[in-house]
Amino acid sequence: MKQNPQWMWGWILVALGGLFLLQNLGLPLVGWVWGLIFAAGGAIFLGLYQQEHARWWALIPGFTLLGLGILILFEPLLGDNLGGAVFLAAIGLGFLAVYYVRHDFWWAIIPSGTLLSAAVVAGQGNQGNAGGFLFFFGLTLTFAAVYLIGQRWAVFPAGAMLVLALLTTTQTAHTALTYLISLGLVVAGVYLLRRGQTPGKGGTHEHG
Repeated sequence: MKQNPQWMWGWILVALGGLFLLQNLGLPLVGWVWGLIFAAGGAIFLGLYQQEHARWWALIPGFTLLGLGILILFEPLLGDNLGGAVFLAAIGLGFLAVYYVRHDFWWAIIPSGTLLSAAVVAGQGNQGNAGGFLFFFGLTLTFAAVYLIGQRWAVFPAGAMLVLALLTTTQTAHTALTYLISLGLVVAGVYLLRRGQTPGKGGTHEHG
């Protein structure tokens, strides 16, 4: 049986309005209060999905708010790197949950994989080229997963991301690629110029 969620939204608005009013009056609100509020908001959205599975969209704000609540509650323990990783991973898990409950929504794998890859990089901190490799390799796995579920076009971005992942491992490889691309453009241009000057190729011909 479907329940009318208006009462729930009403209480949420009243609670948020009251908290903002207290803050504007100068009464301090400790961080854990906001953490509990965001976590409760996430639980409410997940509850909406549980009441009616057609509300798959509620999984995304549900996981996002839960992640934000965890970030605020455990910020002293997590620190900047792990805190950002937890928040990004929570959003990514929200999209992954959408695909889990709706296999026809294959598109959800892409933002999920992107955010989870970014979460891994954020958790590693400043690792130079290693961060770039981890991110692009994560995208490679993401598009590979999309390919494996039947989206054949995904093999092309998967291959491109793998190349970028390998190129970020060394600065020398990146520099070499730059020269190769430049040289390739010059060779292609010369080829087109010679082709245009060759009779019977690439030009327009009159037929008598």
